[in-house]
Amino acid sequence: MKRNFEVTRILPFKHTLVFEQVANFERYEQYLPFCNASRSLNTDNKDFSQIGELEFEIAGVSYKIKSGNVIEDERILITQIKGPFEEMNASWDVEHLNDKSCRISFKANAKVPYFLGILLSDSTVEKFVNVFLDSFVNDLAARNKTEN
Repeated sequence: MKRNFEVTRILPFKHTLVFEQVANFERYEQYLPFCNASRSLNTDNKDFSQIGELEFEIAGVSYKIKSGNVIEDERILITQIKGPFEEMNASWDVEHLNDKSCRISFKANAKVPYFLGILLSDSTVEKFVNVFLDSFVNDLAARNKTEN
């Protein structure tokens, strides 16, 4: 079963600050729902800028997702190496709008096993990503406040 998802938001932060936050894989556990651990495993890889691993626990079931990330100027391309999806590709795009705002977009394309596909309805994925983005913005605002 294929699942495609996209969400875009305008954020009241400089695009460089937002991009640095998205690229900081090890902070994901601070704001990604159900994420118990996030770590960078390897940056010395010819195919990826970064290899990361996320650990989740949802309804008592633990999941690990290992991904290869390619970091470009305003985009991060994500490819699942190992995890619960049959295939998964995603991207973060951070676009400069002006000195005080940017547009952030998250796109994901996944091929999921049938049972997981039932659990991952469009509305469930949308809620999950919105909770993630709200937490992301709150974490970014708190970090920005302490750094200024």
